[in-house]
Amino acid sequence: MELGLRDKVVLITGAASGLGRCTVDYMLDEGARVLLADVNEQALATALEETSAHETSGVVLDVRDFDACKAAAAEAASTWGQLDVLVTSAGVGGGIDFFKDETPEDWKALIDINLLGTMNCCRAVSDIMVEQQSGNIVALASEAGKGNEKRMAVYGSTKGAVISLVRGLALELGRYNINVNAVCPGVTDTPMIAYLDEQSRARAAGFYPLGRLGRPQDIAAMITFLASEQASWVTGQAISVSGGFGRS
Repeated sequence: MELGLRDKVVLITGAASGLGRCTVDYMLDEGARVLLADVNEQALATALEETSAHETSGVVLDVRDFDACKAAAAEAASTWGQLDVLVTSAGVGGGIDFFKDETPEDWKALIDINLLGTMNCCRAVSDIMVEQQSGNIVALASEAGKGNEKRMAVYGSTKGAVISLVRGLALELGRYNINVNAVCPGVTDTPMIAYLDEQSRARAAGFYPLGRLGRPQDIAAMITFLASEQASWVTGQAISVSGGFGRS
């Protein structure tokens, strides 16, 4: 199926690893032009080398820095003359302590990167997309943002806030032909869960009706679809890709 992404300009944060890196490949396979943004300079250089056969560029970006987010958006638009898609994949996981055992310092990176970083990126692209009267934003949330879980209260709260942000932005930006959606993965096999041993992974897989953890490809495929012309009448949605866990 032709998704209508050929020659579209896509900015992906957290693009050097995990879900972001897999999404880069999916977008490039559709003929998009991609600006890879990541805080890890070495990993970004590797990703750019791996994708050098395609139209890609890269920028070292800490999404906690609003001015840097604006500069990245401007770079994408100036390099290729437009900015069609933002994918906010930059994010961090939390610890596994109970909320009562944590301190505000334990929450800072979660809030600053997962929530405020997403807000920074969305605001950074909005002027460009409003001016061109078109655009598409796909934010990475989480199944935990819908129901939350014990030992994940703050992480789930940041992702729940991303879902709420997406719904509000969809209402505000729809008049400018801008779609805004969230993808809500279940536990997915990325570097974010590298700390889990095989027994823990097997136990986690048992919670899913499909009997396995997610693969990055499962999530990247949905992100790419939502960013495409094929999903042009989909906005304000938080779509679960979680092996049947949420069933909503």
